[in-house]
Amino acid sequence: MPGASCRLLLCCACFLLAACNLQPRSPAAPATDSPRQPPSIEIGSPGEGDEFVLGDEILVSVLAADSVGINQVKLFIDDQIVRTVSSESLQGELAMRAILDFVPQRANLGRIALRVFAYRGAVVSPPDEVTVIVRESPAQIVATPAQPDGIPYIPNDGICRALVNVPLNFRAGPGTSYRILSVLPSGALAPIRGRNSQHSWWQLSAEGRDGWVSGDFTTEYGDCSRVPVVAS
Repeated sequence: MPGASCRLLLCCACFLLAACNLQPRSPAAPATDSPRQPPSIEIGSPGEGDEFVLGDEILVSVLAADSVGINQVKLFIDDQIVRTVSSESLQGELAMRAILDFVPQRANLGRIALRVFAYRGAVVSPPDEVTVIVRESPAQIVATPAQPDGIPYIPNDGICRALVNVPLNFRAGPGTSYRILSVLPSGALAPIRGRNSQHSWWQLSAEGRDGWVSGDFTTEYGDCSRVPVVAS
């Protein structure tokens, strides 16, 4: 019966096709959440052509941004790295304001290029850059730059103070296990009242109360040699 034979062949073909579909599938390609765009960074200050005196500190304020998180910002002077600041958060910061400090030496006299990069792990941003001028004496300064936004005036009075380089947890004690009282913004300047015995945490007087910050994310000014050890 030709019709029955055809039906039998068709059934066999369908069975074989179904058997093929039961074979294990090849594993799918691993998913990735890595964004295609690198981080971005912009220098807020100093401005192009600003002048400074040999030995006086230059404070460079930046704003970095990323869709996942900025881990580090680095400052280069004429292609040589001179300062790195890191996020206190292991996940990094989506928007990170930071202040990087640099003291020009005699080798930096004249025009120097300040170049900054933001890092998300090994992924680096395109640089932002300004050129400033380092003079040998104050008498050579043509025009004193105005006090930039986001960077406080730092008195030369010998009082021990901490400048916050990146947004920083202000804690109830000297360690990451202590309660967070608030987050101090980059550029906050506060007197140092005490330290822990390892010189790794500072007790600051800020926002009308005392609290603690990690010294890894601050720059110190004044005479800090007599800051007492404070029990937490």
